[in-house]
Amino acid sequence: MKIKINIWIVPILIVSINCSDPEKNSHAEMINILSKNAMDIDPESNFYANKARLAWLQIEDDFEHMSQKIQHKAVIANEMLNAGYTNQAINRFENILNEIDSLNIQAPSDFLIGIKDMLAISYLRIGEEYNCIEGHNSESCIIPLRGNGVHRNQKGADKAVKLYSDLLNDKPGDFNYRWLLNIAYMTKGEYPKKVPKKWLIPQLLASDSISFPEFKENGNTRGLDHIGLAGGSILEDFDGDNDLDLIASSWGADDQLQYFENDGKGYFSNKTKEANLIGIKGGLNIIHADYNNDGHFDVFVLRGAWLGSNGRVPNSLLKNNGNGTFTDISISANIYSEHPTQTASWADYNNDGWIDLFIGNESGGDEINYSELYHNNGDGTFTEKAEDLNLDLLGFIKGVVWGDVDNDGDQDLYISLLGQPNLLMINEGVDKKWKFTNKASIAGVEEPISSFPAWFFDFDNDGWLDIWVSGYDNSSGHVAMSYLGMYNQGEKPRLFKNNKDGTFKNVTVKSNMNYPLLTMGSNYGDLNNDGYLDIYAGTGDPDYRSVQPNRMFLNMEGKYFQDVTFHGRFGNIQKGHGVSFGDIDNDGDQDIHAVMGGAYEGNVYQNSLYENPGNWNNPWIGIKLIGTQTNKAAIGSRIIIETIENKIIHRAISSGGSFGGNPFREFIGLSKTKGISKITIMWGSGNQQSLNDLTLNRWHTIEEIKS
Repeated sequence: MKIKINIWIVPILIVSINCSDPEKNSHAEMINILSKNAMDIDPESNFYANKARLAWLQIEDDFEHMSQKIQHKAVIANEMLNAGYTNQAINRFENILNEIDSLNIQAPSDFLIGIKDMLAISYLRIGEEYNCIEGHNSESCIIPLRGNGVHRNQKGADKAVKLYSDLLNDKPGDFNYRWLLNIAYMTKGEYPKKVPKKWLIPQLLASDSISFPEFKENGNTRGLDHIGLAGGSILEDFDGDNDLDLIASSWGADDQLQYFENDGKGYFSNKTKEANLIGIKGGLNIIHADYNNDGHFDVFVLRGAWLGSNGRVPNSLLKNNGNGTFTDISISANIYSEHPTQTASWADYNNDGWIDLFIGNESGGDEINYSELYHNNGDGTFTEKAEDLNLDLLGFIKGVVWGDVDNDGDQDLYISLLGQPNLLMINEGVDKKWKFTNKASIAGVEEPISSFPAWFFDFDNDGWLDIWVSGYDNSSGHVAMSYLGMYNQGEKPRLFKNNKDGTFKNVTVKSNMNYPLLTMGSNYGDLNNDGYLDIYAGTGDPDYRSVQPNRMFLNMEGKYFQDVTFHGRFGNIQKGHGVSFGDIDNDGDQDIHAVMGGAYEGNVYQNSLYENPGNWNNPWIGIKLIGTQTNKAAIGSRIIIETIENKIIHRAISSGGSFGGNPFREFIGLSKTKGISKITIMWGSGNQQSLNDLTLNRWHTIEEIKS
């Protein structure tokens, strides 16, 4: 039986067509489409429409056998948890156990363990709701928990400790239960002292061997602790006043896109309504660029990921009008498509001065959704040309990023696929006959097979772009084993060092990045202004039991990475998604914004802002490039800085990783230098420009001059 339930009671918009303004018509029509999509829910096949699924499941209750009835009650209880009705889920799970006991039913042991498992995580979740969401503060849900992060209402934690102890007695080798027991004790303020020694994971504390300052989570005081689900994050100067504003999304079909305006001092006001964004909803990821070279940054919203046939919903191109408002021009710009995706990337693949867009869609089973390449026509419209360029690719694509890996002056494309070898599409454009060829196997960058976010960056400042790509096949048990120093089968990220000859070397182990990271949102930036790029990994998957700290890795001068998660207070155990680095308060260091929250409708959480303490004593320089022959935002261009101490720092202009958006103006730490001897700009057009008189600790705007 297939039942459709309109869970959101929203009137369908009547669109008044004004033929004289196609952009306004496009905007109104998109709002209408998104509103209809939010109303049209198929609870049988959409596993993330949890309130609708709960209503649908409660209709089907005509089972003959008691075992079937009890199993169905368990399914309903699980859906209650997913929908955010946590207390009701707890009551239902408890009733199932009581019913089995009172009726002396001989239920299979695996079923009983499964019910206790879900009951335990429900108690942990209700503790988070009472203490971390309702009573949110700067230490909430950040491990190691301490101070105000310890749960004040400990009923949920008490119950979870009892249940996980019982579960471990039944399954002593289950590292998921062992991990969650340690977390439960931590929420009570009783870790590590009261954790039974046989179950203790003692490594969940900051080690004394690493010196690193604490970043304070200040989203609640800065105006950025918006509550939502999984989504994207972009820090950028959207209104042209030289400070960084924020756009954040939440992936629910009825979740409003949010726009926050910076007051210049790092405090934000929600200006979503004023920005003409009401009705622009959803989006697991968002990316930005200046598609029309008008000096104002536009936003592309990606929708439909993970939903299969339910994911055939449109993406949105939001034009920045330069007056504080945005207009959805997807239809009028001819960039409208309906395929499940959450990854895309902007680049000028043919160096004509106009930025183009590659979209990686999700294909699997009977779902066929070719990737798309939207060529920028330079007149405000796009033409889809993926097949012409050999970029009409199939696969469950989860990350796409552009970068010039062979230093030949054009942009190449790295594509991360879940369950298939990754692709490195080398740009072989000659005489304006543009073609891409997959050379991932030759280059040695096909792993990990189960992968998700990716990026190009020059982690060792040798002038050649390297590749970071993270895995997506892990559990909390793998994380527990990793902290205990035990071998585990969790998928590790890969850090590929560019050999400068078309091949790469896997330096994951050598660089101390060989950890099981269940990564979705992620990005990079320079935490301590030393000129080397550091890594933030947002972790987790839809399962509530996927309780893992988001991780931060400090780049040690391009030689290896040091895990400073606990030292810097980055270890939030909520689901981590879109990540962006930027100096939000213009004080000379980079802060980090992270969208937190899961996939299920009940798994909401506050977004986080980690404020940089800024006691590095390292100078910096800020550079904003303005292209003339190159695309105006200079995406794909490069900056080479030579200090008077002969240190060289390389940067490529991009928004960073595949799941988060850094600003296109480059903030560059300079370590202990006393001055800069030379800055070289390698423009995307092929022009080169040199400067040698730029002041430290200031922002500079550099406009392209034809050489």
